Amino acid sequence: MRASHKKRIARLVAALDAAEEAARDRRWELRVLDCICKDIRAALEWRGIDPASSRVLLDEEAKLVGFVDTLELLAADLDFEDDADEEDPAGGEDSPDDDDAWPLLDREADRLGQPFLDGSRPDFKRGSLDELWGWAVTQYSLVPAIPYDFAAGRVGPHDGAASSS
Repeated sequence: MRASHKKRIARLVAALDAAEEAARDRRWELRVLDCICKDIRAALEWRGIDPASSRVLLDEEAKLVGFVDTLELLAADLDFEDDADEEDPAGGEDSPDDDDAWPLLDREADRLGQPFLDGSRPDFKRGSLDELWGWAVTQYSLVPAIPYDFAAGRVGPHDGAASSS
């Protein structure tokens, strides 16, 4: 094979590798966005707030409309990352020793939720996704402050007033 053909094949392989890496990165971004949107939606519904009242949530969920994540794609992405970790035993920039993405996200969610530990709420209509996510993950820390009658369901309409039964 001529040297020019080898160079051309190497360029094509590099371009294909870059495209595959970009697609994997995009899938991970969408997976994280999906988790964040689900956290926010669940907290809004749990608190009796209409998720449609949050424009930012609806806009971010719209980005997920065409995203279909399958177990096969997830397994392939995880396998690729495992193979990449094995090829770089010294630990490069994206080494698992540096900070795994999920614990890093947990710490970020905790940081974003700090302002809402007093029970305050973000601006659901115009607040940022970060604010909404911080508020959402904080709601489970505030559970004891929410009256709940396990026999009848949520107490009161949505204002926490006790029901008369």
